[in-house]
Amino acid sequence: MEKHRRFRRLGEPGRHLRVSVWALLCLWLIIPSGALVRLTGSGLGCSNVPPYCKDGSILPALTGHALIEYTNRLFSGFVMLLTLFAWLTVRRAAGGGSVGKWWLAAALCTVGQIPLGALTVAFDLHPLLVSSHFMLSLVALGLGTVATMRARDRASGTTRGRAKQPQAALGTVTALALLVGLVTGILVTAAGPHSGDRLKVRRFGVLGDAAYIHVRAVFTFAILAVVLAVIVGRRAKLEALGRRLLTPWLVLVAVQIFLGEWQYRHGFPWQMILAHVTIAGLLWTLTVALAMMVAAPVIERAASPPPVGDALTGNAPLGVRADL
Repeated sequence: MEKHRRFRRLGEPGRHLRVSVWALLCLWLIIPSGALVRLTGSGLGCSNVPPYCKDGSILPALTGHALIEYTNRLFSGFVMLLTLFAWLTVRRAAGGGSVGKWWLAAALCTVGQIPLGALTVAFDLHPLLVSSHFMLSLVALGLGTVATMRARDRASGTTRGRAKQPQAALGTVTALALLVGLVTGILVTAAGPHSGDRLKVRRFGVLGDAAYIHVRAVFTFAILAVVLAVIVGRRAKLEALGRRLLTPWLVLVAVQIFLGEWQYRHGFPWQMILAHVTIAGLLWTLTVALAMMVAAPVIERAASPPPVGDALTGNAPLGVRADL
């Protein structure tokens, strides 16, 4: 009974916001974890379907490639359980329906990585299947970002409305432009030297053509990002979190452009690609959050946030700031 009560407490607004933040952090970290598998050519370090690694053994061989792949599998399983936990703890809580449906969608994406991984191994790391792992991770990260923003609104008693059409459209189009840039970047990797298997390089597409499309997609996004920052950040009302995120967001855009140009001119060293992919995940999270704040601005905030302690036991609130 006590364990059940503790579980229900995690669905309270302030506590569940913390659960959501941790789940979102892990959804971001799984992206560089998976990229490390690809960039080091460790995708077949475990050539059997989970829970087995290789030759019918659950545990990996004590080699670098097997350990990298096995660690990624373990972390992927943890992320899947954590996103399911974020959904289960809030699905029946008061006001948690909007948060729960987003966490359920993110959790289903993480579950979908299991059969997708099996297919990828079965087809000897075909570049498109390897790339689809990254794409599905981006979808899960975007859904997790929306879920965390909803959890934040629930904890602070915030109500959102629809922005004016030009402003809402600008936020949405900017996020979509980044998504196009990310997908074309994935295709650049599929056409490059780190397409999957370290022993048999199988490339999809022509590297020069893929890079040509990717560069133009990225610069389109960069222009929209600057326009969004100037128009919305300076001339329109934007909540405190959004204003604080604008500057680091633009800095990350500039850093990504620099890293992309540098690695292309220096033969795609895998360490630089790993940094590029890691920042891409963070940039995607910030962009989705900003697009949400622009397209659905705050129209009402409770005078005092709802209590996040247990109403039955009188536990004190956890001190989650409403203005985060």
